[in-house]
Amino acid sequence: MRTVADLPGPAASPLVGSALQLRRDRLGFLTRCAREHGDAAAFRVGGSAVVLLSHPDAIRELLTVRQHDVGKSPVLQRARAVLGDGLLTSEGDVHLHDRRLLQTAFSRQRVARYAEEMVDVAADVVGCWVPGRPLDLHAQTVRTTLTVAGRTLFGTRLDQDVELVAAAVRDVLSAYPVLMLPLGRVLVRLPPARWRVRRGTAALDALTARLVGERTGGGPGRDDLLSLLLEDSAPRHARDQVVTMLLAGHETTASALAFAGHLLAAHPSVQDRVSAEVREACDGRGVPSVDDLERLPLTRAVLAEALRLYPPAWTMGRQARVTTAIGDVEIPAGTVLLASQWVVHRDARWWPDPTAFDPDRFLGQAPERPRFAYFPFGGGTRQCIGESFAWTEGVLTLATVLARWRLRPVPDRPLTPDPLLTLRPRDGSWVVPEPRPD
Repeated sequence: MRTVADLPGPAASPLVGSALQLRRDRLGFLTRCAREHGDAAAFRVGGSAVVLLSHPDAIRELLTVRQHDVGKSPVLQRARAVLGDGLLTSEGDVHLHDRRLLQTAFSRQRVARYAEEMVDVAADVVGCWVPGRPLDLHAQTVRTTLTVAGRTLFGTRLDQDVELVAAAVRDVLSAYPVLMLPLGRVLVRLPPARWRVRRGTAALDALTARLVGERTGGGPGRDDLLSLLLEDSAPRHARDQVVTMLLAGHETTASALAFAGHLLAAHPSVQDRVSAEVREACDGRGVPSVDDLERLPLTRAVLAEALRLYPPAWTMGRQARVTTAIGDVEIPAGTVLLASQWVVHRDARWWPDPTAFDPDRFLGQAPERPRFAYFPFGGGTRQCIGESFAWTEGVLTLATVLARWRLRPVPDRPLTPDPLLTLRPRDGSWVVPEPRPD
């Protein structure tokens, strides 16, 4: 049995360890750790020992077999100051209770009911595009997914609040580079991080208070997620769940769609294949429906490949509560364990030509690969509760776009992934929409 001290890893700086390297280039640092030091690499962030696990079998063990030996990462523990005690940050019995409660809002029957709203919202958004005028696809998908979340999960229209929520989410996510530092809990309370976090949190609190006030002010009973929360939880806990769902319920899907659109714009032959599939599935109706999902395998494969190359959940962290073991490594209590989708999804052992965009990887008979060679929605008891919702919204939204528009790249607007709490395009995902012939 090896110890953490036996594991290879990058050279560390005095006091801070690898914190500054990690903060400077998070994606590159983790990729280099895995490629240069193997499937279990150790480094320090301040006084904390960190182990990066990059073999799917070790990740499976972390997220399933040893899931009760570990808790949330220090970053998410610190994020409670912003997100509260929602599903993303809660632990133990609170998390189990909330997950069981919220699961009903994401049942297969509910998601099928949401599908019509998903298509209607997407059609309204893309119907406003101007042919030949460059647009930030990420801003458009944020508008789409936020509006859908409002109508389906909270039973209200957030159409007029999109810019407010989007700005608040940007402010909240900006805390991530600070929270990951050794003194993150203190640094996030200092300017300028404090100003941005307070501004974002205040905006989300005001919106949540308004939603709760509207719902408790009377009116017919409803069965959406917000109603479930208010029937079961104190107002403050309901607030934490609403903020979490506003973030998780729109941000990750919006980013996945923006990355998918960027990839399709750069690969017109694949885009034309998807458009042909969508038009055949729609059979003259113009927009898809939930009944078309099984007739859109290539559309789904494009989204799957975008999630492989640019996973919005780009890394997952856990912290050992007790001394445990992963594979042949003894893990002392307090050790931080990372599993990075960005690293594993681009590992040539599981993905030939790993940086190439190739949706056909997800069609036909897939080659044998370990289960956790691909885990965009996590795994174990904390696997994303909204996975079915995200797939349905992602496929139907992408199909709605490509039924009407051809996306062209904008040469002077390169895509830069920004690894915050989620992976998102730093300066947008720019495309030029051109009408497809009828």
